[in-house]
Amino acid sequence: MGMWNGVGGKIEANETPYEGIIRETFEETGIELPSVTYKGNVIFKDKDESWHSEGMYVFLADLPDGVHMNTPLSTAEGLLEWKEIDWILDGDNRGVVSNLQRYLPVVLTEENQLEHIFTYDNRNIINYTTVFLTEDDANKRYEKQLVSQ
Repeated sequence: MGMWNGVGGKIEANETPYEGIIRETFEETGIELPSVTYKGNVIFKDKDESWHSEGMYVFLADLPDGVHMNTPLSTAEGLLEWKEIDWILDGDNRGVVSNLQRYLPVVLTEENQLEHIFTYDNRNIINYTTVFLTEDDANKRYEKQLVSQ
């Protein structure tokens, strides 16, 4: 069974993360966001492969005026459902991805852009740190990396 998480997806070639989240939000929800606020990054590392990491950009957005959507709603992406912040952050809630309850309160209250770094051991979080970002790299164009064989 899946876990509740925010809207998002992959950045396409020659697309900025800003453009990607606007597109992904529309594709997954049908909502056209006029703007989003870049809040930082979340990085995932395995304790045994600290040189390799994956991650995501984190954005916040307000629902545009006049937009209303009854949920739950089944979509091609999965089940779309609005949730209250208290439900997401409830410590007993096992229906959300494990790191969300750690970084979301910071994202909602911190003015600075942060990198949230999670280290995992066998899918369990063993370390969580944050560092201030000095550069807004969400405006950079994504260039697909070619793998040579």
